[in-house]
Amino acid sequence: MKLSKPVISFVLYILALFAFTRVANAQELFVDKKKHLKNLQEVKLANFTVSFTTSEGKSASTISRNNFMGAKSALRVITSGLTNELMQRITDEAYADFVEKLEAHGFTITEYRPEEKLIKSMAPYFKRTENYAEDVDYYQPFSHISTITVSAGNKPFVKYGNQYMVGHAAKQNKENPITVNYLINSGYLQANAKKREDKFFGKIYNKTKVAFLPGVQVFWRSGINVWSTKSAFGEIKINTNVYREGPAGELVTKDQSNLIRRSNATLELIIDPDKYYNDAMSVLKEVNTKLINEMAKYK
Repeated sequence: MKLSKPVISFVLYILALFAFTRVANAQELFVDKKKHLKNLQEVKLANFTVSFTTSEGKSASTISRNNFMGAKSALRVITSGLTNELMQRITDEAYADFVEKLEAHGFTITEYRPEEKLIKSMAPYFKRTENYAEDVDYYQPFSHISTITVSAGNKPFVKYGNQYMVGHAAKQNKENPITVNYLINSGYLQANAKKREDKFFGKIYNKTKVAFLPGVQVFWRSGINVWSTKSAFGEIKINTNVYREGPAGELVTKDQSNLIRRSNATLELIIDPDKYYNDAMSVLKEVNTKLINEMAKYK
């Protein structure tokens, strides 16, 4: 049967759309070392934390935290109004949603305590960090950033830099426990971004050459590690920020400096607790869905 040109064109369009959708979906996630993601019917959860950004700075010339303070042009954004109660509520509800979605996919969930799994000679080196610890998130090497990390259930947790100990326990017991680490920010700082039409942001951009794009978001490479050894682990992470547009509160200029060789500014986001909560839960639930849908492929 000979197809007409319109039919052929339509078929090619559908195939191209399908291919584009698959590529776009693949790029949403970073999935690495899939051999460690097999046989995850029982999810042994060692850690579930959400890190909340309280300030971030970026220079126009570099993203290096080492060069931020000496940069000629830089912008800092401070997020104020985040209480322990609000952060704990968000973390606990994100965890409950995570568990609910795992169970909906047929997973069973158990708590994994590495300190009870390690051999005696290694157990003394395992340390937990108290809840609401500052600057222990995974994103520290990438930016001049300050955070508060909150653990589900208001429990001491395994900070990101020590999670290799979960891998030690995994190897010693031939298990594959997981850790979940999310980073929430109130917006995105972009160096040398296009000039914005908004007068307020335009003024800041003209001064510092750094734009702030407001909107609560889960940052890239937030997600899941599946541990096999201290250095071998599978990853399911988001590859691009998941966000809701618009400031979750009131943005004000805190201070500005415009010296001959230096142009710096600081913005403050005074959060609206209800707006911040709603936006944070929206993006966290979306990320939970993306990651668990991917996990389900490796049961």
